Amino acid sequence: MERSSLVSVCNQVYRKFPEMSGVQPKVTTRPDNQFLLVFKTSVAVADGRSLPRAVRVVASAEGKILKMTTSH
Repeated sequence: MERSSLVSVCNQVYRKFPEMSGVQPKVTTRPDNQFLLVFKTSVAVADGRSLPRAVRVVASAEGKILKMTTSH
C-alpha cells in the first residue's frame, strides 16, 4: 500500500473515530490486492475504567475502504 493511500485511509478513520487520532495501524496484506489495517487504543468510560477499542479496516491498494468494523 502506498504511503498516500495509507494516509487517506487513516484520515477517514480518524474523522469517524476521533479517539483513534494519532494511532498508527498494524497493516497486513490480504489476497486480491487488499490490506487489513487494525487500529487499537483504550478509551476511558464514564465510571473511570478504560475500555479497549479496536477498528478493523479492509482497504484496496488505492486507498478505498471496502469494509470497516469496530469493537464496543
